[in-house]
Amino acid sequence: MNQKQRQKYIAEILRIKGSISTNELVKKFGVSKMTIGRDLKKLEALGIAEPFHGGAMYKDSNVLEYPIVVKQDLFVNEKQRIAKAAVQNVADGSSIFIGAGTTALAVSLELLAKKDCTFYTNSLSVVNYFAKVKDLDLHVIPGKYRSMSDGFLGIEATEYITNLYFDYCFMGTDGVAQDGTISVHSADDALTKKMVVEHTKSASLVFDHSKVGKKLLHGFSNATNFEHIITDYQEMATFFSEKLQINSPSIITV
Repeated sequence: MNQKQRQKYIAEILRIKGSISTNELVKKFGVSKMTIGRDLKKLEALGIAEPFHGGAMYKDSNVLEYPIVVKQDLFVNEKQRIAKAAVQNVADGSSIFIGAGTTALAVSLELLAKKDCTFYTNSLSVVNYFAKVKDLDLHVIPGKYRSMSDGFLGIEATEYITNLYFDYCFMGTDGVAQDGTISVHSADDALTKKMVVEHTKSASLVFDHSKVGKKLLHGFSNATNFEHIITDYQEMATFFSEKLQINSPSIITV
């Protein structure tokens, strides 16, 4: 089987199964991981595959939002680099809000190195990780659980936050548009994120390159409302419109 035939076969597997691991493909075709990696890169360029750490999924434009279990396996190395950069200037003894989402989850793991901090989160995954840590000052934000966001959201969450003011927050997003609009799929998610950003002294937006150029139904803020933007998208500094660049936040690319 030549390269083109193999890539066509992989594309068909992805279309039928939705996703597959690199190891499965190596075993099936009897080729190296590097060869499969090149195949997946080619399929990504053709708009067929969305590679992630350890495999790839079918890139279906009809899928509005991927489940959290899929998101957790996407761009793992990129999220780790974003997380390490995001926490550099966080002071010990701070109050910190960690939002729902897989990039914010990566940030939360780096924040555990900070001393004497008070943590607030509406992320179920963050709660599950932090619950294992001894003597941690952790507060869980209540709300309606949304599995696609892996977070507790909505009116109940915002009512709890009303009288809280955080030193730092770390927010993920589903879309970052050229005019600075920051947006998500869920109205409840947008409502919660909006209030947290408004109640934070130093808000950071963390996201990988797949979110760039998207504007979804529910906007919750503008890029200018964040002190820091941390992403692996290398052209972020010139992505925003010229008018926005005048008041743009600190942009960190990793």
